[in-house]
Amino acid sequence: MGDIHPFITHFPIVLILTAALFQLIYIVQPSWIDRRTPLWLFGLSVISAILSMVSGQEAATAVPGLDSSARSLLEQHEDTASFTVWTSIVIFFGWIWLFFRFPDDRRIDWIVAAFLFLLSVSVAIAGYLGGLLVMRHGVGVGLL
Repeated sequence: MGDIHPFITHFPIVLILTAALFQLIYIVQPSWIDRRTPLWLFGLSVISAILSMVSGQEAATAVPGLDSSARSLLEQHEDTASFTVWTSIVIFFGWIWLFFRFPDDRRIDWIVAAFLFLLSVSVAIAGYLGGLLVMRHGVGVGLL
């Protein structure tokens, strides 16, 4: 499963960012988009984020002897990615509950947009750290 990490890891990044963008579009111009679209995108991002986390954990165990700077970077990447995944799960289930409990409350749309923005920052940091692992330290290069 570790071999597929580079292929699936981009899905949660794109889906979280797209869900945040669509949520903002819905807030600004509700007639342009269905209110459920960002929720569906975010749900897909949660599923892909879980798969990415599991495959990333397996990929991390397959990396032979890293130097201390690469190991530190790998740990930062893992911590940021884990934070993003677990926070996404909590936000997703909270959003579903609020969506059905208060279907017409526009304040929820703003709260969700704020959380999606924070998750966008978190997933961007995790992606950046993962990119540094590949580009600076060659982690995962040549495994396939």
